[in-house]
Amino acid sequence: MRSSRTARGIMLRLKFNLVLAAIFVFSLVGAGLYYYRFLEQSAFDDVHHDSQVMMETALAIRSYTTDQIKPHLDPLNADQFLPQTVPAFAAVETLRRLAGRYPGYEYREAALDATNPRDRANSWEAELIEQLATAAARSPRDEVEVSGVYGSGIARSLYVARPITITDPSCLTCHGEPANAPASMVKVYGQQGGYGWQLGQTIGMQIVKVPMLYPLEKARHTFNSFMISLLIIFGLMFLGLNLALSAMVIEPMARLNRRLETLATTDFLTDLVNRRRFFERLASEMAEARVRNTSLSVVMFDLDFFKRINDTFGHDSGDKVLKHTAVRVRELLRSSDCAARFGGEEFMILLRETPIDAAMAVAEAVRAKIADVPFEIVGTVSASFGVATWNHQEDAHALINRADRALYQAKDRGRNTVVRAVDTPVRRMLVSEDGGGI
Repeated sequence: MRSSRTARGIMLRLKFNLVLAAIFVFSLVGAGLYYYRFLEQSAFDDVHHDSQVMMETALAIRSYTTDQIKPHLDPLNADQFLPQTVPAFAAVETLRRLAGRYPGYEYREAALDATNPRDRANSWEAELIEQLATAAARSPRDEVEVSGVYGSGIARSLYVARPITITDPSCLTCHGEPANAPASMVKVYGQQGGYGWQLGQTIGMQIVKVPMLYPLEKARHTFNSFMISLLIIFGLMFLGLNLALSAMVIEPMARLNRRLETLATTDFLTDLVNRRRFFERLASEMAEARVRNTSLSVVMFDLDFFKRINDTFGHDSGDKVLKHTAVRVRELLRSSDCAARFGGEEFMILLRETPIDAAMAVAEAVRAKIADVPFEIVGTVSASFGVATWNHQEDAHALINRADRALYQAKDRGRNTVVRAVDTPVRRMLVSEDGGGI
């Protein structure tokens, strides 16, 4: 029974923990997916912000070069072309120094027909310029911008590209007809590229590339820290809830179950086990005795002339006799033995690993303990006993019936005596020499 209670407690705890674990797993997966996407999007937003800052920096350098440097250096271009006077050149060179300190940050101005060969667009850039030119032609008054991811793995970068459209007529001074271009520029770059541009034409693009590795790594570390903190919180919550479950549910239920089981299996008057519990214990002991091949005996007794006690002294006195009888019986038994109130004034004793002679001695000791010491108010009380030893073949009821018949024999012999039950013959099968049964 105790193992049954333990098993119920284990099953309750197991079911509770399975439900708790399932809730946590679903919550963890949901929170993880949401937070991962949130951090990834935040990383993309940070990278996009950096790319916008870098693009505006390039535009500021171009504007500063156009307004503050070009007017002062243009007169020198007559003798020797100075590329520092070109806004695009100034922006690219300035941000290239930034890339030397922060690898992966790149600013480039690429053109389909570039004057400077280093600005000539590759095939991927040419496709991007075509997209920008189409978008700019479709929405000439809107600021056109294209962004995306370039590369793979740790080399992934977010790029932002804007079209370079000829809107200033002064640009055609250098990039219109080669004959009108500064001789010093033609001397440096020749007449093969960067000419014939027209107003409103998209000739290239500004493109910024910002590495995604650092923001994504930061997002990954943040995500890992978040998930570890959730696991720690769940572990503490799991432990706390299990402790609370034990203290507030399992232990109170176990105490209540033990109390209910005691009420269901114990005789309320004598505090001995009742008839049902005795048969359960007997079945268990018979199974163990069969496996271990040990002796098992039962003693049945009832108090002589008990009705006379109730009629003469009252039922309260009779109840006291039953209680004190149970006390005297328990004093003579081992902890491994079992005493039960079988009904009315009838009692049963189960003696494990006890052969018939030892069982007879125990019964005689109980008889003397009851008969030799007078009970309060009612005086001397005797009892009659029947003793039987299990033959390892009969069932529990057959064993009890043999003890019961011996008890009635004790009454027929004048009461206050112990009678040994008649042994039931054990059937044995003789085996012939050829292995067949006889």
